[in-house]
Amino acid sequence: MKHGLVLTTFFVMLLSSTVALCQPDIDDVITALDRLYRSNDSYAEMSMHIVTPHWERTLTMKSWSEGSDKTFISILSPAREAGMATLRIGTEMWNYLPNTNSTIRVPPSMMTGSWMGSDITNNDIVKEITYATDYTYEYTDDTAMTGIQEDGVLYVRLVPKPSTAVVWSSIICAVRTDENIPLWEHYYDQHGNEIKCVTFSDIQNMGGRTIPATMEVVPTNKEGHSTTITWSHAEFNQGIDSDIFSLRNLQSGGNQ
Repeated sequence: MKHGLVLTTFFVMLLSSTVALCQPDIDDVITALDRLYRSNDSYAEMSMHIVTPHWERTLTMKSWSEGSDKTFISILSPAREAGMATLRIGTEMWNYLPNTNSTIRVPPSMMTGSWMGSDITNNDIVKEITYATDYTYEYTDDTAMTGIQEDGVLYVRLVPKPSTAVVWSSIICAVRTDENIPLWEHYYDQHGNEIKCVTFSDIQNMGGRTIPATMEVVPTNKEGHSTTITWSHAEFNQGIDSDIFSLRNLQSGGNQ
């Protein structure tokens, strides 16, 4: 009996080692997730469809980014929001409101707040927080969180560092192994209750890169709410005028 137990333990350890060897370096996976829609510089055209139990609307916009610390977003439509813009440089973020011709700095305490009434936070929209810098992470096979595990899919558990300003305590992310394309992300509170689900779909090649063209965010604690972002065009590493990331450009709504 003792020899049988030793052999069983050995084979379990061997199987675990074999599975681990098949997994790519997790740092590479996390870097790919952080840079999914970004690069040294990027430009994108997209729409955001916001649904609530009482109203729904669709915004069209353009966005530019440089590295991981500069983002500029200009809203094109509808007419009521046209000309609104958001700028982020490092840890600073501003919104421009053309109706009042005012520039408003977004304080750190508001970075977890909603952007344009959507289910996307200010942090999400400008990507101030990155997985590689602001989270600890590891592969997981916890089926209570991941559900039925699929071949060709990696499951990663991310935990925000104490200094990271977010309202969730962990994220479980499912990633396709072939191109590090995310399939979904589930967000949990400190009690293990799911508070948000993000799904990625419509995989396309844009600007020489394979990305999900559609991302849907559904808060599980707000019935009837959802936000869907659809990319219609994207470019990467084509060069960007640095003047885009300026308060002067912000106050022109991106039309300078």
